[in-house]
Amino acid sequence: MSKSLKINQFVNKQFEDIKLQGTQGIIKKSLLLIKLLIRFLLNVLSLIPCLVIRLLSPWIIIRIERINSGNFGDFVWMTSMYYCKKHLKIDQPKKKFIDLLYLHPDSKIYNKQIEKMWKRKIKIYPSFFLDSIRRVNRFIPGWRSHIITNLLVQERDKNNIFEKYKPLDFLRDEEIHGKKILNKFGLNEKDKFVCFAIRDGAYQEKKISSTDRNWSYHDFRHTDINNFMLAAEELTKRGYFVFRMGVVAEKKFTSKNPKIIDYVNSNLRSDFMDVYLGAYCSFCLSTGYGFEDVPIIFRKPIAHMIQPLGNAYTHNEKYLILTKHHINKKERREMSLSEIFSSGAGFFFHTKDFEKAGIELRDNTPEEIKDFVLEMLDNIESKNRYTTEDDELQNKFKSLYLANIKKANFHATIKDEFANGKREFHKEIKSRFSGKFLRENKMWLN
Repeated sequence: MSKSLKINQFVNKQFEDIKLQGTQGIIKKSLLLIKLLIRFLLNVLSLIPCLVIRLLSPWIIIRIERINSGNFGDFVWMTSMYYCKKHLKIDQPKKKFIDLLYLHPDSKIYNKQIEKMWKRKIKIYPSFFLDSIRRVNRFIPGWRSHIITNLLVQERDKNNIFEKYKPLDFLRDEEIHGKKILNKFGLNEKDKFVCFAIRDGAYQEKKISSTDRNWSYHDFRHTDINNFMLAAEELTKRGYFVFRMGVVAEKKFTSKNPKIIDYVNSNLRSDFMDVYLGAYCSFCLSTGYGFEDVPIIFRKPIAHMIQPLGNAYTHNEKYLILTKHHINKKERREMSLSEIFSSGAGFFFHTKDFEKAGIELRDNTPEEIKDFVLEMLDNIESKNRYTTEDDELQNKFKSLYLANIKKANFHATIKDEFANGKREFHKEIKSRFSGKFLRENKMWLN
């Protein structure tokens, strides 16, 4: 679509809105016009600092970038990647440089504790003029030297950078406060706990209503929380508490077991405890959403129930992987690992893609989830005694997974103008797949 056509469509929409909304619409559009005029003026004024930045570039590189605070996972992960790489002097400019960072001016911050912790680590400047300079910079030759890629694209931690340097920490009074809240939940200092981060549609709906945005493309990533009660009960038998995480949820996680805590619906839930629990859990069971990034940067093991399968975290020996059953609806049978990738489903990121390919994603059974969780628990307690057959199955999974990733190179890499090349999802496959699943589904490894 041409720019002129987009402009015409934008203008026509404004007039249509005014007709529908009357006086209220005129007021809203007037405010929008004022905002656009201010933005235009700031853009014009930003040409001067942009030219100064170019003139200084032979001696010092000035990089201006905004931190994505409007997405909880990105606020944690991308900022951590930037901070760790800068501290470890990885992929940094060869010349002397200054970074000017700011928070996105139009984004709501969904976790104030993360904001507070980052402001202790990073100098964050006002956004008013920096946002215009950043925007204008992209229209002037040589702009690539003045951006910060780590804050623009979500780079995978293929080299386990977070294991080498921990980006965030708590103050002493925060540690004391966190322990007090745990005590209110019934835990003492010696008690261990696990976080369940089970994705449903409630959080996205809270951020932006489905009347304003159709969230159905994420449906394939959602899982019924009821399928996790059996696993939670088994964990409590082993002496662990279980916290069902979240800000909002579609269903309650109700149990008479005092060690199973529906934290998302608790009056003790807070931005602070979201982070504290993620930082101090024994491990996190995650179906793949932003909260998991907190335990990851605090070096906690992850039991990763992920789809699409090609998006699994494979770089860390402490991680365990499981995915939903992929059913070929036409043939009414389960698809193998290689079929998942050859069909393209290994990198489908939209519910309709699975539907068009005739693939049904079937949830793992409560028994499969229980076995998966207990395997993770045995791993972290060093109680697992894997057999020669187990190791052979894992080696077959790793080699087959990597081979299919390479075959699906078009899907497995993302071209990005800011990354100036391709972003690879995987390196060496170090994570294990659910051992019991592989033993009971050997045909899956085809």
